[in-house]
Amino acid sequence: MKFLHTGDWHVGKTLRGRHRDDEYAAALAEVLDIARREQVDCLLVAGDVFDSAAPSAEAERLVYEFFPELWSAGIPAVVIGGNHDHPRRLAAVSGLLEVVGVHVRGEPLLPEAGGVLEVPSRDGRETALVAALPWVPERRVVQFDDLLQSQEEPFKQYADRTAKMLDYLSRPFRADTVNIVLAHILIDGAVIGPGGGERPLHLGQAYAVKSERLPATAQYIALGHVHRSQKVVTAAPTHYAGSLLQLDFGEREQTKSVVVAEVHPGLPAQVQHVPLSAGRELRDVSGNLAELESLADDVGDAFLRVFVRADGAVANLAEQVRAILPNAVDVRCMRQDERPQEGQQTLLAMGPDELFATFHHQARGHQAPEAVLDLFRRLYEEEALAAS
Repeated sequence: MKFLHTGDWHVGKTLRGRHRDDEYAAALAEVLDIARREQVDCLLVAGDVFDSAAPSAEAERLVYEFFPELWSAGIPAVVIGGNHDHPRRLAAVSGLLEVVGVHVRGEPLLPEAGGVLEVPSRDGRETALVAALPWVPERRVVQFDDLLQSQEEPFKQYADRTAKMLDYLSRPFRADTVNIVLAHILIDGAVIGPGGGERPLHLGQAYAVKSERLPATAQYIALGHVHRSQKVVTAAPTHYAGSLLQLDFGEREQTKSVVVAEVHPGLPAQVQHVPLSAGRELRDVSGNLAELESLADDVGDAFLRVFVRADGAVANLAEQVRAILPNAVDVRCMRQDERPQEGQQTLLAMGPDELFATFHHQARGHQAPEAVLDLFRRLYEEEALAAS
């Protein structure tokens, strides 16, 4: 069987207030073209379909028009929720999407309750078992332990409990099936780009599952959550597909791709990363105003973060820069002898929970406890869902 693995679409995410709907549409069309060309048996979407718990109507239109086109090509899909998605919002459309062969899992389920899905190949000769683990908030880890009704001593750490879920979900794997894990998690050792689109609150060490804890019985492990496309060294072939677009300037040098994996029962997976060409490039440029004028013909349609060298404050600097470089979405002034600093992040680039964490640190002088952050996330998601 052949799978196309993608994820971290973040449809609806803006760049410093600029909408990128046309780029998302082009990227999804390219994914569809690759799936058709490769004649894949199933599409795997590893979470963060949307960028917000309450996506815009346009973001939902882009996603929900994509899946019927996929189905018209004879390709089913398994989709899991990520930490940016609202699980109940995904659940609300899951029944409709089943009609077009899209199996959505917004929250973790036991294998017998839908946590492991059977997907037949196009020719009906092979069957895949897909163990689906969407993003699991801290509070749900404990609830999953309760679901198992286990007599074992509960794990004390988030990562250990997540590994326990993966182990449990992979138990139905058989020698005569194609065995796939689809999960939205962080693996210890994964390379994360500085200043990228991942939420820092969900990338701490407490969230990182040790690579040796991943199920060795899986033939391919399809991961989402990290935006840099990469292979993870584990007992089973394990890959992050990465995001569809360069989502923020921390991703500006990343080549975006999807993964095509061919897997047959009892045989090693054959894996290739297929580059994506859709989406505008993100670039850093620097210089004084005169030097920036010489760059105008070289930057194409790239979105720009511009570092302007000046001896002091310059009135209407952003307007002057955009008159030269219309696609300058972020303009910063720096001293003549100063170098651009990696990892700088403006408030416009932060998500709601990151803004709250920053405010708490500035107001209280210390990091917000995880319980407070979790409560904020839950209240924000509930309010966003009610407002939609």
